[in-house]
Amino acid sequence: MKKFLFLLLILGGAMYWGFSSGNELTKNVVHEPVRPHAVQKSPPKDTQPAEEKGILTEISDTVRTLISGLSSGETQEGSIEARPPKPDAKSPVDGAEKLLTAKEKMDNVLHFREALEARVHREEFVPFAEIPDYLKKGIVATEDRRFYEHGAMDLIGVARAAFTNYLAGETLQGGSTITQQTVKNIFLSNDRTMTRKIEELALAVQLERNYSKEEILELYLNTIYYGHGAYGLKEASRTYFGKVPKDLDLAQCAMLAGLPQAPSAYDPISHPKEGAKRMTVVLALMAEQGVITPTQAASAAAELWLK
Repeated sequence: MKKFLFLLLILGGAMYWGFSSGNELTKNVVHEPVRPHAVQKSPPKDTQPAEEKGILTEISDTVRTLISGLSSGETQEGSIEARPPKPDAKSPVDGAEKLLTAKEKMDNVLHFREALEARVHREEFVPFAEIPDYLKKGIVATEDRRFYEHGAMDLIGVARAAFTNYLAGETLQGGSTITQQTVKNIFLSNDRTMTRKIEELALAVQLERNYSKEEILELYLNTIYYGHGAYGLKEASRTYFGKVPKDLDLAQCAMLAGLPQAPSAYDPISHPKEGAKRMTVVLALMAEQGVITPTQAASAAAELWLK
């Protein structure tokens, strides 16, 4: 019952925000990748008792976030380009384009862990321990520098991105957290509607409640699209470098970390100059945040990593 009330309050806050914000969601947004179609598996019924921990706090924080944060920050979301469907190979995640009933959508929230595990193919995953530290740190430095400090949404990150993009006159930084991007990639369609954004936030809250930060980062890196037909880290590492991920060096990790924002535009095979430029941006961000030294960044940037 409390979980049901939690969902209703989220939707109520969202409706208030939606009426006051108009159609701002649809501005300055590039369509995200299209995942291959697949039949949605029905999650088993949850038999565990409702969690009591922090429910009122999460309801309050989520509704307040919806009302005060999204209308100013969601239009600054990082651009994720369209990608072609992949019918001839196995993706680490089932497609999310199937139209779901209201009950199925609610089940995804209330029985979240079962719903997520029914969608992903962990046999295609690279385990967290085998993912290079440079890649983990590079993706956090580039996509969500406060990943380990915030919950499902980062209002500080949204404000920073909005301010940076306003000064630049273009979208340079995104406001979506890695958590939001992960549930979007696993569960949601390409619709840019208020309803879809509310579903995204509700699912992101559940992802933070059910998985550790390390598990979320593992999900993200193994389900995101990296361009050139490469879905997930294992395939991206093989496509671009002919290596298993644990053998990637700093420059190669930086290149992969720069791809999710615009995989087609930064594809180093089709667009080597743009790919190299993006790699140097990631290295600079890593050095700026103290993940690597300036000397390491300069050395990696000079590496002839693509023959």
